[in-house]
Amino acid sequence: MPLPLQLLQIFEISLEIVVVLFIIGFILYYISLPLRKKRRRERAAAKEKYKEEQKLERIERYKLQIESRQNRKKIRRQQLKSRLIPSFLSLKKHKRSWDEDVFEKTNPTPENLKNELYFERANQHCEWCEEWVDTPEIHHIVPRSEGGKNTTGNLIVLCPNCHRKADHGVLSRSKLEYKLNRKTEK
Repeated sequence: MPLPLQLLQIFEISLEIVVVLFIIGFILYYISLPLRKKRRRERAAAKEKYKEEQKLERIERYKLQIESRQNRKKIRRQQLKSRLIPSFLSLKKHKRSWDEDVFEKTNPTPENLKNELYFERANQHCEWCEEWVDTPEIHHIVPRSEGGKNTTGNLIVLCPNCHRKADHGVLSRSKLEYKLNRKTEK
């Protein structure tokens, strides 16, 4: 006797009941088939919708990144403008009012006067920071463009760093004049 029939006899289940249960299972499988296909389609549609939403979110994030970069560029430009404009305007702050006469630019400082200031008065040092200078620069306290004369009272020997500061307005005219007056008094 084959094994399945022996099992049937052990459990005392008739063959007809097994066949009926098999047929019912087969019918239920085919009845539920359209429902399972529908669920599969819904899952696939949900996956597609999720992928599309993710794609749209990525696009939105990318747009926000681009926008933030542009905003940072605008902020940088504004910061640069705010740095440049005051320095540009500071060059004009020493000029006289627009109604007054504009001075003619004076000639550059003669070499013999430069040497005299550097070797005799400054003793080869910067007259502002008082450090030894091997490349001195002569600065006009009242600029040549505003009619500043090439006199010892208007010229000061500076190192390149101090000269740059004086040109950009960090070292004001009054400070330079004060320092020069104290040096000449001694």
